[in-house]
Amino acid sequence: MSVTWGLDPKARRISVYFAGTTTIYEGMPVCYDNSTTNWIGVDGSKIDFTTSASTASLESTTTAEGYQNEGKFIRVERPNADNCGMFAGVVAGADHAGETGPKAIDIYVPNGAVVPVRTDLNCLIDQTILAIQTGEEELGVPLATDSRAVAIARETVDRGTAGLVLAELCPERFMYQDMGGTALSVDDASTTTSSLVNYSNINFLGSAIYQRALYMIGTINGGAALNGMFKFRTYVTTTLTNCAQAVCANLHFKGDSATTIGGSGEICSALYVTVETESTTAADLSAGDVACVQCCSYIDDGNTTPDEIYGLFFHSNSTVYHNFTHLLGCRHLDDFSAYASTDNAPALATGDIMIPVKFGATTYYLVALADTGV
Repeated sequence: MSVTWGLDPKARRISVYFAGTTTIYEGMPVCYDNSTTNWIGVDGSKIDFTTSASTASLESTTTAEGYQNEGKFIRVERPNADNCGMFAGVVAGADHAGETGPKAIDIYVPNGAVVPVRTDLNCLIDQTILAIQTGEEELGVPLATDSRAVAIARETVDRGTAGLVLAELCPERFMYQDMGGTALSVDDASTTTSSLVNYSNINFLGSAIYQRALYMIGTINGGAALNGMFKFRTYVTTTLTNCAQAVCANLHFKGDSATTIGGSGEICSALYVTVETESTTAADLSAGDVACVQCCSYIDDGNTTPDEIYGLFFHSNSTVYHNFTHLLGCRHLDDFSAYASTDNAPALATGDIMIPVKFGATTYYLVALADTGV
């Protein structure tokens, strides 16, 4: 059995047609041409892949949208704003490095193999995320626009000047559901059946303290997350026949076996939010305000007297919706600070505490009355 050393045995090369006219580099990322209707024939037999001869003179525009246009899985180009969702792979080998297209080339397909890729980042082994970017011949930072994370560096090397680094081509590690700023569509126009795109249904059978179906960590190290490390947005583009939420959290007690809950002062909740410090030395938070939950309304419906807007809590008049013991639950009394009778705070009775809330630049207080047994 013969073995070829120096290459991940999972690596797979295929031949494609680079339709661009720019310089070709080893490890350069390419994407399939999503908009092409221009190719040379159904089976590609007119391409001489052995010599990588240019086939521009043989191209035709006879395979229009709606037909089997093989150019969409053979014809590649540099990443752009429209094709980021169709990453094809990286240029394999240096056979055509320094040459310009159009011509047939070999690429490594993204199947989890470790292969040489071109980048201009300072790479750390098993840490640095590499992404395609619009118009770039190397992998870089996963930007918010016209970019897609597709690889993880598998060696430590500083490529401040663009060069090669070994990386695992693994776009499936990252979720990307966008077509160059155009939303993917669910064609359900003729029915009112509920639709669902991403679904995870996990049944934990053990009794460990932590049982999580989804666990995500984002570390802000040298920047800011002005609109949230994790952001959920729901667009409403039609007249609603029911309500809409950007985030829906349900704590569902299912069956008799779930009737015994809590213990040791614990509170079950549909939403649990904390602000924490890492060490015993208190963090310096004097430069700004800190809150566990921030509620803001940015609504202008163009009316002099707008419809009712509930910026913090909405309590239904229907008895169906308020059969519960707490509107707000607090695990420890110290989670709420006791405030003296100053500013807008009313006088306190024994055992009462004031919960500070801020609206605009003014501090107000929610009154937490002591339980008198009434």
